[in-house]
Amino acid sequence: MSKPVVLVHPPLPIFEPQLKDYEVVHWPTDRADAVVTIGSVGVTNEMIERNPRLRAIVCFGVGVDGVDLAFCKARSVAVSHGRDINHEDVADVAMGLIIATARSFSQGERVLRAGEWKPPLAVPPQRRLRGRKLGIVGMGAIGQAIAARAEPFGLEVRWTGPRRKPDVKQPYESDLIALARWADILAIAARGEKSTERIIDARVIDALGDDGLLVNISRGSVVDENALITALKAGKLGGAGLDVFATEPTPPERWRDVPNVTLTPHLGGGTREALIMGTTNVLENLRRHFAGEELLTPLEM
Repeated sequence: MSKPVVLVHPPLPIFEPQLKDYEVVHWPTDRADAVVTIGSVGVTNEMIERNPRLRAIVCFGVGVDGVDLAFCKARSVAVSHGRDINHEDVADVAMGLIIATARSFSQGERVLRAGEWKPPLAVPPQRRLRGRKLGIVGMGAIGQAIAARAEPFGLEVRWTGPRRKPDVKQPYESDLIALARWADILAIAARGEKSTERIIDARVIDALGDDGLLVNISRGSVVDENALITALKAGKLGGAGLDVFATEPTPPERWRDVPNVTLTPHLGGGTREALIMGTTNVLENLRRHFAGEELLTPLEM
């Protein structure tokens, strides 16, 4: 009896040995029964069309911005994702970037490594974190986890999103520009999708101001990266902490002369625990699909 054919895209050498019950193929192929992918990479509509037997797309992580959900729905292709797996880990990185950016960790390390540490202060003094105002863009699981971490640090929190949420205690602000104008720090936790592309544009950055800090742990597509770099170079934004980028891997030369920025290579959800849970989730969704059962974590389309 032949095994079900699973297209793994992009190739995931560390994960693929777990798929011993399936025949693993890579793109290009026209034989796939299901796809395993990273949501930010996803699969193109051409790939779906080229595989007429394809009936399930199983994504690592909560994001599915690399998948055309309307196209899948029209072709009866089920999509699952990894909700409630790594949001706490991503929020940890967000809080780390807030602290690192606010207190100039990256600048301080460069000064130290270059042998330029001259007491009493290696870097210009920064404002303390306690008492500052944090605006959160997107109050899903990650946004709420950031808020939970921020308040013990003495940060005042407000948020914005498409709609109010009655179970969220922090004050809601419907206008993104108004939130940026109010905030000292703006943390981006919005979904990466068409509706959020470059919503953090030059107007928002200008409203945040030359003492403001921007932290992004959602998707690089949410921020107008060129506008951000221009503002940082011109001193029109106080600093930025980024774990995600418009193009990944981001070219290092793009950031070589950009001041007051802390960069990490999209490591937000990359804990051992999250990877184990994510693998288990993917395998169970695959098993259920081929057994004709309801998916464990289906995405409503």
